[in-house]
Amino acid sequence: MGYFVEVAQVVNGQVASVKVLSDRRERREATLAVAACLAAFGAAFLLTSGAMSLFHRVVYGPVFLSLWMGIGALAAVQVGRRTRARARSYVVGADLAADAFAPVAMDLVSGARDGVGLTVTPGMTGRLFGSGREPVVLESLVQSGHATRVPIGPGARAEVRLLDGTRFIVTVSEAGASSPPGRHPLAFKPLVRPTLLAIEAAVLISMFCAVPTGATLTEADMRSSIPANATPWEVEKLLRHQAQLQARSLHQCFDVLPLSCQRPGYVGVGMALDRSGEIRSNWIARSTYGQDCPVDRCMSEVIARWFFEPLPETMRIILPVQVLRTERPLPDATSLASAPRARHVCAGIH
Repeated sequence: MGYFVEVAQVVNGQVASVKVLSDRRERREATLAVAACLAAFGAAFLLTSGAMSLFHRVVYGPVFLSLWMGIGALAAVQVGRRTRARARSYVVGADLAADAFAPVAMDLVSGARDGVGLTVTPGMTGRLFGSGREPVVLESLVQSGHATRVPIGPGARAEVRLLDGTRFIVTVSEAGASSPPGRHPLAFKPLVRPTLLAIEAAVLISMFCAVPTGATLTEADMRSSIPANATPWEVEKLLRHQAQLQARSLHQCFDVLPLSCQRPGYVGVGMALDRSGEIRSNWIARSTYGQDCPVDRCMSEVIARWFFEPLPETMRIILPVQVLRTERPLPDATSLASAPRARHVCAGIH
């Protein structure tokens, strides 16, 4: 069921403002509000994407797009509902967004599918005229001293006077009547708050999900740190450094050994390297761990997974590697009794 209401504010006998409430205007404002909300979301999406690119951040595309579409849809629905509720009401009060000033905030007139309602409160005076009926005094319609919504149908007319003397004339016409000339600006207050909150939520979630952009590998990055014209001594020093960095993986060879083997030491790692840095063969040339700490075979298996940068030429070399205990404390007597074979060692560099 449609409705068409014209509310005029009269000050000192002059019409100060006129507002029209109708189902057509309600749909129009809701459509414009949803379009404005989606446009704001689209602009925020583009700005966020540009900012993430500027700061070298990246997020998974389908998740990023689904996030913004989902939050944007929820915001548009909320904006549409709030705008329709505001467009079907004539609000008076001290708020800047109210249609007219009044000492008490309320929806003076509200439209709905079941008809138009006039809010009558204690202290309000005036008369209600119906088509073919005697006028009704508004004071008689107040029930139990509380605000009352009085339904008014097509052809009805009400003259309302509030406590401060402000006068309103409410006229209800048949649905589909044409609006008087003049602009009816869109109420932006129901639109701004939910849109901004939703945009802030989408931006924050996007930033939390973003990760740094991976740098592109160049020829300089792929070039070996071992110069092609390096001397054998320079090559050996660089290989020692690379081997010592990978020596942390040797800790797994000590995890199953007795407590007496949980000590730092040195091993001489022999290996044959081709020009690409790949290990062709390896062996343990010397070790400070005796027969009571059999780690040579395990170390050889671990060392076979090491890698080195390309070399000027193939070579066989023995690299001294320092094996260090981890900084974690040794297990106490209680834990040793319950788990005598749980040990923690690590290989590394000081």
